[in-house]
Amino acid sequence: NTNKKVIQTKELSFLIQVSSRYRDNSMDKEHQNHTFYPPQRHNIPAGYGGPVKTPTENDVLSGRGGGVNSHTGNKRYRTLAHSTKADYLSPKTRKMQKTHIAANIVWTIRQSSPPGRFLKVDPSTGMWYEIGDKAAIRKTGQTLRENSSEFRLCWRDMIAEDNSKPKIESTKRSEV
Repeated sequence: NTNKKVIQTKELSFLIQVSSRYRDNSMDKEHQNHTFYPPQRHNIPAGYGGPVKTPTENDVLSGRGGGVNSHTGNKRYRTLAHSTKADYLSPKTRKMQKTHIAANIVWTIRQSSPPGRFLKVDPSTGMWYEIGDKAAIRKTGQTLRENSSEFRLCWRDMIAEDNSKPKIESTKRSEV
């Protein structure tokens, strides 16, 4: 169990380092200044498309338990969320950017072929219904915040480590 936590901490540290390098080196000035806004996308309302008898492999199912967790669409969704979690939880990421990160994951699922939906079962009928973009983005934000304390501890340790490293002072040339 201790070995598992060490491995998870190393993985988190690696993800955070990669995320920091990406943010510092490859984002354009507009994004670094926090003025970047993603393009407008269609807003899918709750209940859109009517009842669904059988979800597709790209659908993300809301609920609890092994059936929902083992669904192919949910596995892909968790992989997408995990790949952006370091950016989402970064101390440099502002609230609006976090909403955009969550919305981009929802948009990516919806752009699948066939298009992915975010579904919830109606227990009285057994049919699945679209939860809509608003609830899907909220759900994605919650997914991105899962285990956030572990990420934040890694961020804190990395920042403390960076601050404790001695700074290289420039040598002044003496004038003759």
